[in-house]
Amino acid sequence: MKISHLIIAACAAVMLTSCFTPKTVAYFPELENGKTLALNEAQSIVLKPTDKLSIVVNTKSAELNNVLNMPVTSQIIGYGEVQSVNQSRATSGYTIDKDGYIEFPLIGRTKAAGLTRAELAKHLKQTMEEMNVAKDAVVTVEYLNLGFSVIGEVNSPGFYPIENDRTTLIQALSRAGDMTIYGDRNKVKVLRMNAQGQQDTYVLSMLDAEALTKSPAYFVEQNDVIYVQPNNYRKRQSSNSSDITNGSFWLSIISVLTTIAVLVFK
Repeated sequence: MKISHLIIAACAAVMLTSCFTPKTVAYFPELENGKTLALNEAQSIVLKPTDKLSIVVNTKSAELNNVLNMPVTSQIIGYGEVQSVNQSRATSGYTIDKDGYIEFPLIGRTKAAGLTRAELAKHLKQTMEEMNVAKDAVVTVEYLNLGFSVIGEVNSPGFYPIENDRTTLIQALSRAGDMTIYGDRNKVKVLRMNAQGQQDTYVLSMLDAEALTKSPAYFVEQNDVIYVQPNNYRKRQSSNSSDITNGSFWLSIISVLTTIAVLVFK
């Protein structure tokens, strides 16, 4: 009788587990066909010190382009000849210094931190016009070293470059091959450095689409660290694998086997 009760209880536990598991694995279970979610106001990435940028200027003057895009001069070994190679700044880049400035040809020291790349391009264009450096210039600013890290229970952890101004957390996770089945979808952490040099932590749930899209961390910023922590099942696995080498694990196994033997042969 006791054995039958034990079997029924075990079966019930398995059934309950199977009922709740899909809800903790699937993303956005509350979303239905046609439902619309409001997003935060569109905001481009704001440049910060140590960010590295490619800045390319195109004007009607090829000679001026060479100056503004800083051609690289190199000497061919074995010859007394100096060769000028026109390369865009996409190769070497401009790194924003700790005070938020870059040194730009013919313009000089220019503020970059605190601006978006579109704002910086507009500022450089206007400055060149005001200083009579260039008229009708086309300025293109691209990111070089901006990116985010994804670690924890994902299929491909690593550092990924930011390719546009509105990369979402969902896109970031997809770049990392999505979460594994062991990732805790209810507690995804985003670690972000603020303007004061301190780290802010955001805990997001992939099971609540409305709260997720309203979070300041929904859109990824440079140097964000996205951490997918293990779910309880994975934690238990880790705990069991570490306990298997010590005596307490085997004592627990012996105790369980002894209890089953007593119930069977009593």
